[in-house]
Amino acid sequence: MGLRDMLCVSKRVTPTTLFVFVLSLAAAFSAHAQKSDASTSALLAWNDNSLIEIQKKGGDPTRLGEVKIEFYGHDAFKITSPAGLTVLTDPWRNDASGAYPKWFLNQFPSVRVDIVLSTHAHFDHDAVDRPEGLMVLERLVGRFKLGDVEITGRADKHQCESTPDQKPDSACPPNNVIGLDNAIQIIATGGLRIAVWGDNRAVPDPSLDHDLKNVDVLILPVDTVLTRPQVDAILRKYDPKAVIPAHYFVEGLTTTGSGVDSADGWVSEQAKIPHADVRRLERADLTLDLTELKGAHHRVYYFGNHIEKQ
Repeated sequence: MGLRDMLCVSKRVTPTTLFVFVLSLAAAFSAHAQKSDASTSALLAWNDNSLIEIQKKGGDPTRLGEVKIEFYGHDAFKITSPAGLTVLTDPWRNDASGAYPKWFLNQFPSVRVDIVLSTHAHFDHDAVDRPEGLMVLERLVGRFKLGDVEITGRADKHQCESTPDQKPDSACPPNNVIGLDNAIQIIATGGLRIAVWGDNRAVPDPSLDHDLKNVDVLILPVDTVLTRPQVDAILRKYDPKAVIPAHYFVEGLTTTGSGVDSADGWVSEQAKIPHADVRRLERADLTLDLTELKGAHHRVYYFGNHIEKQ
């Protein structure tokens, strides 16, 4: 009998019976709430159990396998190793100081990843608190290895052009503030070497050449941080098998107030080069392996406006 029925026949119900019923109803709601809380807790559980297993088993970054690359807009890419280890690069945010206009129409999603990387300390690259990351490697310089992933960070400098009226505290390298430091990140997994340029200057220190030459995939900021001639010079010098444009205007994500340009022009320009291999992707993810890239030479993978949102 429900509460409504009980009330309708209240004349035939003793106070004791009604009290027992109410207690039973409260207990039922409490049990349901506890069950829901337990389910929610289980759903939201996120811990280092997977990392413990990976560090037990080890792994080889040079062992061939499929590597998944997902685009989250701007310079944010999630890279998943053949063993399932995930690395997220340069999550973005809007500037909280008010010094810059709003760049992004929403917040970076709270995606779960094992490792969060940031190439440099600018708001459009350093929202490392937004993803649910098990570890954060901000501006990594040196070498990090876990399982079948090895990350090499090489310190260099952000792209910068000096002006006559430039203030001393915002001077270009080498007398620069930390915001103009940049660490190129090279992620090795599945037999592939994927270099994330960040906002690095067009001509890095020569000491980086050894690590950058012949990378398999080079993720470059096109038409915003680097000019087209600078991008072309980088491709000639380091000769990657493939290049992925980054740091460009994405419809539905980037605001016009950001001043960030589209990469469509550069991609169209590349398509006109003899023997060009330009692939305009129809989704926000891409799976690569060394076999797929065999014989490729500056192949372009362009995500366009396709981005992951969760």
